[in-house]
Parts: sequence; C-alpha cells; structure tokens
Amino acid sequence: MGHHFFYKGLHGKLAKDQQGMFRYGAALAFLSKACFLNAVVLAFRQRVLMMIRRKMLSLATLDSLFAASEDLTALLNWEAWVNAKFAMGLTIFIWMSPLIVILASYTLTVMPQRVQETTKCPEIRTLNFSHEQVPNWWSPIREKGLIELSVSVWNTTTEGANVESDPNGYDYWTKASQQFRSIALKTAYAQQAVMRKDAPTQICGRGWNCSYVIEFEAPGYRCQSLASGVGEKVKKLGDAECPFGTGDLLPRGNYSYIANTSLGDYGNPQIDGGPGGRPKPNMTRPYPKNLGALRTEPILWFGFADVEDRTKVQPANRSVKGWDSAYTPTIFGCEHYETKYTVQVNHTGGTQTHKVKKREFLRKLVDTTYVPDKKDPDKRLIDRIVAVPEENYIMPQNMAYHAVGSLLRELVNGTIKMPFYVAETMAIETRLIDRLNYLPVANFQEEVQEFLEEILISFFSDPQFIVVSWASDPSKWSGSADGGNKTDYDCMRFQLRNCYFYNEAQLWAVYAISMGITVVAVASGVAAMEEDSLMRSLSFSAILAATRGSSLDKLRWEKGAEIKSSKIGFGLVSGQTGERAYSFGVEGDVSQEKTTARSTSRSPAISVMDWGDRAARRMSYAVLNRRDREGS
Repeated sequence: MGHHFFYKGLHGKLAKDQQGMFRYGAALAFLSKACFLNAVVLAFRQRVLMMIRRKMLSLATLDSLFAASEDLTALLNWEAWVNAKFAMGLTIFIWMSPLIVILASYTLTVMPQRVQETTKCPEIRTLNFSHEQVPNWWSPIREKGLIELSVSVWNTTTEGANVESDPNGYDYWTKASQQFRSIALKTAYAQQAVMRKDAPTQICGRGWNCSYVIEFEAPGYRCQSLASGVGEKVKKLGDAECPFGTGDLLPRGNYSYIANTSLGDYGNPQIDGGPGGRPKPNMTRPYPKNLGALRTEPILWFGFADVEDRTKVQPANRSVKGWDSAYTPTIFGCEHYETKYTVQVNHTGGTQTHKVKKREFLRKLVDTTYVPDKKDPDKRLIDRIVAVPEENYIMPQNMAYHAVGSLLRELVNGTIKMPFYVAETMAIETRLIDRLNYLPVANFQEEVQEFLEEILISFFSDPQFIVVSWASDPSKWSGSADGGNKTDYDCMRFQLRNCYFYNEAQLWAVYAISMGITVVAVASGVAAMEEDSLMRSLSFSAILAATRGSSLDKLRWEKGAEIKSSKIGFGLVSGQTGERAYSFGVEGDVSQEKTTARSTSRSPAISVMDWGDRAARRMSYAVLNRRDREGS
C-alpha cells in the first residue's frame, strides 16, 4: 500500500529528482519482495520437511530439495519434481522473485505530457484598419521614436507646405506603400504567413506554446463558381460579365490559367500632374470632382484548367493522348468585401500557424458596377473609369482596403499559355501554382481567399504598421515596442513536460500475483506445521539433532555416486539401546507416519484433521521429546 500511495502522489507531477524517486520506489519494491520471499522460503522449508517425514527419498533428491532455493541446477532433478511438486513449484517463484522489483519499479515512468492552462499573455496584437484614417504624411505619427507605417502612398493637390495651407486642397491615393509591398512579397515567397521574430517567446513565455483567438475587420474576397465544363456558359456575377469564357481554356483553348483582375481598377496617375501628383498650373479649379475617387473595385476573374490528379504529369499538347479528357475548364469570380474575421493563432515549437475559424462578409468594399463602355466626362482626368451608382464612390480616406487588394491582384493577374507553359504572371512565384503541371493548386477558389488572409496575418511581423493594434485594446496601435503586462489578453498556454506516469494496474497486478502465491505458500506451510504440530527449522542445531541416529552409519560414504541412490527418510529411529528418537535414517530403519485421506498431502490447502488423532500425535511428540531431554 505504501508503494501504491507513493507512486500515486507522484502521478502527473513534474518529474523532479528522477533518480531519487526511482530509487525510493525500487527500495519499496525490494522491501515488498523481501517480505514475500521470506514467507515463501519458510513455507518451502516446511513443505520439504513434511515430505521427508512422509517418504523415503534418495539422497540425490534430498540434495535437490534442500538446495533448490539456492542452486538453480537443483531444479533439474526429476525425482524431486515427482515427489514434491508443490515445494519445487515454490522454488520457481523464489528464483523469479527479482521480477517483483523490476516490474513493480517500472510502473513509475517519465513521459512527456501536455500541460495547459487558461491565462493571459502579453504582446498579443490584432488589426484595426480604422487607424489608416489617422496618419497624415505631412506630419508623421511616431511611436517610441519610430514612424508608424501606412499601407498607402499619397499624392496631393495643394501647393503649400501642408494641406492645411490650401483650404481647397486634398490628398489622394497613389499606390500601395513599399513597406506593405515588402510584407506581401515576403508572404508570397515564403508561401505562408510571416512571423515576427521572437513572437512565440514574447507572447507565450520561454518554454511554452500558446494559442489565442482574435477578431478584426479587414479586406476579404468572396468567391463564387460561375462555370465548370467544356462549353459551359459563364454566369454573371451580379451585373458583371466575365471577360473570357470556357472556350479560352484547355482543352479547347490555349490557356491553362487566366486571371483578369484589373477591369475598372484605380488609375495611376489620376491626372497629368507634376511632382507629388500636384495638378499642373494649366489645370484650373475646381479640380475634377472624381479625382482620387475609388469608383469601383475590380472583380477577380479566374479561369483555369482543372484536373483529377495533380500528382501526375498531364498532357502537354493536343497531340498527346488524353488531352481532351484530362482538362476541365473552370471559372469563378471574387468580389472585394469588408470582412469580419475570427482567427485562432497558434505558437508551437517556435513556429506560428493560424486558422480562420469564421469569415463573415459584411458589405462590398465598393458597391458599384463597372461600366466599361462609358468614360468620365471630365477630360482632365487620365483615369476616366465610370461605375454606377456614382454616390457609392469611395473618397481617399477609405483606401486602405483597396491598397491591400491591389497587391493581391498584382500577384495573381496574368496568364499561363500552352504549350510550353508560357507564364505571364507573378502567380507562379506563389504557392497558388504547383510546379508539376503549372496548374492552380487543388481547391484553388478557397486558396485564393486564404492567400489574402496570409498577407493579413503577416502584418503582425511588422508592428510598425499603424493597423497593428493591441488585442487587449484595439483602439491603440501597438508600435514596435514591448507593451508589457498592460497588453495581457486571454490565451491558452501549453507545453510538453516530463511528468511522472504511474501504471497503477501493472503495480497491483504484480503485487496481486505475488500476494496470491505467497498466501497459498503460507497456507501450505501452516498445513505442514499443523501436521507436525510444530515449526521446524533448518538451523545447525536442528540438522545436528536430526542426524544423531546410528542408522546413518550404514551408509557407505566412500562409494561416491552410488550413495546418491540410497533411500533416506525422517521419522522414529531405534537406537542401540532400543530407545527411539526422531532422526534421519536409511530405508528399513525409519518409522514414518502415513497420511490418510483427511490429512494434509501435497496440496497447499489445510485439510480438516481428526482432532482426536492430532491430539494423540501431539502427546506422542511431547513424550518422546521429554525422554530425549531426560536422557541427555
């Protein structure tokens, strides 16, 4: 029980002082083994002494019986097994008793175990694109000395030192910033979201892994399948029509990939301007009313040749057998939406992964329809794109989502033409195109959405962007400096620890078997003692007393091997004076008690004995022992 409670107390705890705990456990197992073994050895001796009181056995058999617990070769004596099956069986347990220590000690091991806790972690960030309305490139915002970065680059209509100097002047969007372009390209080339250096240690703590869930609103693309199959008519996406059809794609057409992502896109430059995009002096005021307005957001039109097995090389030209059946032309379109994301971020083993748990499309980024046949009537504009309705145009302060989408469109726009895999697109530099057949990856429609989400998560690799905010308070941009405990946010930390593991069933199985054998052995020993009415020992004085009979003088000790076959037993032996005493003697000189059906035989159970017979035998032993004492 002590061994069990000791191991039970260690189970599941951090493995400290392993050598000490294992040694204590081994000591308890050794103590238990010693107790079991001592009881079984005593029982074994009583069984052996009982057998030599009952039977005449050869000297070789007696040697084996007395040495069986110490000499392994004694177990090879067949006569000993025939005449003392149970006693010899106990020797097997005696010899195998070291297994008690081994098996009982092994029930406590050290195993890696996941330990987790729900707590709060610092330095967790989220995204808040509303901060993009705050920065003014005329007067940069600094956080801990560093300028907060925007996803956009701006031009201006004012001629003064700042926009406030010209009441009619304003800034207008030009393109995505170089810093954001770096983020997008890193994501594309790494083929996964980019992680901030040391983020796992800063957030989770050294030696820990962690995960947390954040929510934010950001740009997202909602995609819809429009056609699949040779000759399939392409459905409209809202009021917009796809600029190509299934006939342009393999197997009837020449293209394995088409991405048209620029129809109705914001033009750069917007006007024929001077440095900084300022209107030239010959442009009179008021400036064009739609200068810098985001009139529509391009739809991503994708067409590609789908195949059943992307792990096999597909036909490279029409002369190859199976060309017509290998490819299925597929078309889908994606519209730009303001999207609410629920994202689980995991930091495990020093790496970062994420999973979008929920993607809720809120509203279109620009709820207009591009009209390709119309132009803005103001000819001073270079960008004369028209979309309807005009009241849904977005003015410069809301261009951050467009900036993010513009780089995605740039990366995927273009074509791959067959034969010879002629690629005129940056998509082959991303994970969206596999390298075996230069076809889009499986589940391409979903992968396009996830590719943009990887770019969004990569913002966390550079907290200097103003959209990167504290998850604990999204109204505050984080900057690159450490936030400390004031940025604590709900998280779940976990780690693999070396913990003690206790196999309770194995320990009880070992001890149950050992206890069972010991109980049976002790019962058999008690039965042997009941038959003899006392407990005999194998001490020197006991052996000396048992060999005092003159009958042993008949043995020819000089004959060596021949003497081993001599039959010897224990019982009443008559001396030279005619008095009888208990001693060893040769066959014919020894009077042994014969067992009845009710007495204890070789069975380990204690038989029901005749009380009168047993009492008489005890009196006989007492009288003989008294005579021995008086004679001495």
